[in-house]
Amino acid sequence: MVACALVMAGCGATETDADRAARDGILLVGNGTDPKTLDPHLLVGLPEDNIVRALSEGLVVQDPDDSFKVRPGVAEKWSHDGAFKRWTFKLRKGAKWSNGTPVTAQDFIFSWKRALSPELEVEGAELLHVIRGGRAYNHGEIKDFADVGVSAPDPHTLIVEMEGPTPYFLPMLASTNFVPVNRSAVEAGGAVDSRTNRWADAGSYVGNGPFLLSEWKLHDYVLVERNPQYWDAQNVKLNAIRFIPIEEPRAEMDDFMKGKLHVTSTVPVDAIPQLRKTRPESLYTDELLGTYAYVFNVEKKPFNDPRVRRALALAIDRDVMIEEVMGGAERPLGGIIPPGMPDYEAIGAPKTDLEEARRLLSEAGFEDPADFPQIDLLINRMTRHRRIAEMICSMWKKGLGINAVVREQNWKDYLDSIADGEFEVARSGWVANYNDPMALLDSFESGSLSNDMNWSDASFDALIRRARNTGDRTRRLAILQDAERLMLKQQPLIPLFTYSQTYLVDPRVKGWGHSVSGNHVYKFMSLASN
Repeated sequence: MVACALVMAGCGATETDADRAARDGILLVGNGTDPKTLDPHLLVGLPEDNIVRALSEGLVVQDPDDSFKVRPGVAEKWSHDGAFKRWTFKLRKGAKWSNGTPVTAQDFIFSWKRALSPELEVEGAELLHVIRGGRAYNHGEIKDFADVGVSAPDPHTLIVEMEGPTPYFLPMLASTNFVPVNRSAVEAGGAVDSRTNRWADAGSYVGNGPFLLSEWKLHDYVLVERNPQYWDAQNVKLNAIRFIPIEEPRAEMDDFMKGKLHVTSTVPVDAIPQLRKTRPESLYTDELLGTYAYVFNVEKKPFNDPRVRRALALAIDRDVMIEEVMGGAERPLGGIIPPGMPDYEAIGAPKTDLEEARRLLSEAGFEDPADFPQIDLLINRMTRHRRIAEMICSMWKKGLGINAVVREQNWKDYLDSIADGEFEVARSGWVANYNDPMALLDSFESGSLSNDMNWSDASFDALIRRARNTGDRTRRLAILQDAERLMLKQQPLIPLFTYSQTYLVDPRVKGWGHSVSGNHVYKFMSLASN
């Protein structure tokens, strides 16, 4: 049936939505789901990140030809002190907000202060902890932001002083955590440090990126149009981008085949073999620097016991799951850091060991599986997540005699449940937005709002702080390796496999490229009309 659908979809000469949009320079992108927010400081997922990257620009942008490199953004040039502890950025004088006012160094200071505000509770604020005093301000240990290492001697010069040597600071700056927000727009939307501030809605969003937020229709689309105030507007080829939320991969693929999309966010696993034959020029696979995992809420019994967490991890056969559910594209993992980080050894997946798992459960007081409470397994609604969850539930039942039920939620409700700690075990995942192990490991620090597990360990925190203050790369990576292994011994999560993203791209889309972070830079793209 899949093969028939793929062949039939190519028949006919009627002009499609994608044909018309290509002629008009409008890119049609399947975005998976509705964004929860377009506030750069509050977003946590790729559906939001994809759109914000079109609306806002940081000091640098990701190089479309190499995800590990950057190109100038608002900053036209930069330098450091040789020890990577003091960075100086020179902002281009032609950079403007979409309302026509200049983008200045003070805008970045205001934005980073907001991102580090304890009241705003920003997930991902730990990325800014590399700045001197950033962590202390974020945790309320210092009150005056003047004590944080950012300053602006003039409107077009930004100086950033670091907690320790930070040679990887430039690729960090390409993430949306560091983009500026417009002060006047934020203040007009409500309290600066309020999560209910509505400044990022359509009609009030003021950005500095290559596109403007024009329309946002829930369950329908988000439309962004070319920003005439953007400093490099003359080189932006697309006139607009329409981001369309389609949660089911098969429905998204069908829309692509019917000419309703130029890009999908994914494809059904069982369709990949046929797509390789019928649409090889459109089928893309990006091996991401990311990890798919299940996390435990360690504050809830019996998951507060590491023996229970370890037992559940040992009952999972990753190889079978990857082969039967994922199509064999991913690689099994035992750690949080995926292969591909330079000079860092990824931790291999442990072998399934039901005997040891049963021993651990017995030691934890569950010699009889009937005494173990039914597990509530939370996932966001997507076919792939459901199939993985059902297989893992089957493994727990067959191997350990433990019952689990899958609870599906839409993207927004799922994020709320995770943030509020309303789960026992949940699907999760991380994709590194810069090429360093710290991009994932700092999410496990005590007090990090990205630490959904509520797990805490003083020794782990100390290792992360040591790594931030270590200039020697070899020693620093060894410290991070120790931190990862320490964390995994307590098993606050179950790493499962690497993230890869297989999706479809219309050959008329030029400049799309491949990405290890899942991010793409729309300012460099164009559409051929035929």
